[in-house]
Amino acid sequence: MGSINNRQFSRINIRWAVQLDFGPNHYRYFLDNLSLSGFLVKGKCGQSEGDLCKITIKESAFFSEAIIHAIGLVVRITENSAALEFVAMKLNSYFYLQASLLTKAVNPSVLGNEIVKSNLFEFDGDIVLHRTHNFEKKKVISLLNT
Repeated sequence: MGSINNRQFSRINIRWAVQLDFGPNHYRYFLDNLSLSGFLVKGKCGQSEGDLCKITIKESAFFSEAIIHAIGLVVRITENSAALEFVAMKLNSYFYLQASLLTKAVNPSVLGNEIVKSNLFEFDGDIVLHRTHNFEKKKVISLLNT
């Protein structure tokens, strides 16, 4: 019996630096893979599923300017990895994410088709929100703007 692939979006292997800010706890990793809906990092994480954090992604650990700012939700924790889903981000981060994924994809037409057919995100002015999460919109936007 074959395994079922529950992923909505293609994953791209990419080694960008990421910082997760959970308030009192901060973690620095490199992305293991990235998609339009989230990412995986390898390493120990002292957080729990359901925790929200601020995400800062940079193309390099040495490059000081962030390319993506977002709010994320821990959706899976293992002993040596953490999977996070994007909950909200500014429109410019969302467009940068899309463009980066498309330019780095092995088959950009498949990824482009996933983006076009996706109904996962809603747009509220310059904020992109994940449709399936029931977080208070004001709280998420406030976190994103701090």
